Amino acid sequence: MAQNVAGALRERWFTEGAAALRRTLSGMGMADSLPDGEFYACPLCLVAYDRAALEAGAFSIEHVPPRSTGGKPLLLTCEPCNSTAGTTMDAHAAGRQAAGNLFAGKPLKRALHAEFDVGGVTVRGNMNSANGAFLMDVVQEANKPKDITAITPTFGDWAAAGTGGAIGFKFRERMSPELARLSVVRAGYLAAFAALGWRYAFLECLQPLREQLAKPDMVTLPSLVFTDPAAEPGRRELLVTEEPSEMRTLAVVLGRHTVFLPRWDAPRSLEEISDGLAWYDALPASGKRCTRTRIPWPAYPQYALDQ
Repeated sequence: MAQNVAGALRERWFTEGAAALRRTLSGMGMADSLPDGEFYACPLCLVAYDRAALEAGAFSIEHVPPRSTGGKPLLLTCEPCNSTAGTTMDAHAAGRQAAGNLFAGKPLKRALHAEFDVGGVTVRGNMNSANGAFLMDVVQEANKPKDITAITPTFGDWAAAGTGGAIGFKFRERMSPELARLSVVRAGYLAAFAALGWRYAFLECLQPLREQLAKPDMVTLPSLVFTDPAAEPGRRELLVTEEPSEMRTLAVVLGRHTVFLPRWDAPRSLEEISDGLAWYDALPASGKRCTRTRIPWPAYPQYALDQ
């Protein structure tokens, strides 16, 4: 049943996206850039696929933000772009979100793999939280028996003294801050595309962003993300900022993260946007004022600029 629903969704989004793409290319004087027939381009790599490719499984339903961080189905991307993001960027975003929830005392969907330093002996285990307390579990199967034996007297000494002791730890999860940030930027771009469509995706100033997402191993993209740890995780907004002029951007709010992207009507380079964010961040709190207009958050691909 679920497969039938997903198949119908892919079919519908392919058909609607192909029509919007053809309409937009015609309006831009590029009607001959595609052969006759239906073609849908992945908004990430801009490779165009025909209906036969759709039927062969070329497209995945993309969750925005990633499903692992609470996202919902929003649009189609090609299978290579979708699977690459899951392993190279989205896993890091999920790991950092889980770590943040752990330190906030929130229960996790699964425990996080970690290494513990107990009296100078390193052992492997898991970390979770419950009722505002950290829970650390040493997994016997993941350690050498001699290491388990070595830490047992230390715990015994702490228990006898009634004082406990210091335990060092580090996560054994994918948590690169740079790759997690790229996952957020990717989600922001896809949300903007779902709302605005092909005329937005074709902005020349967005090409460096797509090139970065295609090659995430070497991060060269300037900073485009603000993070507010206290923000509501489920918040989703698209904000068109008017003033101050340095902040004239399209802001995509994804819970604790806000991605700042070029506006379609006054596009600026990613470097200019990053410089504007740095200028704004340096202002005193009393000087941080913005004039913004909300546009509807897309529940599905809407192609607002392609109508």
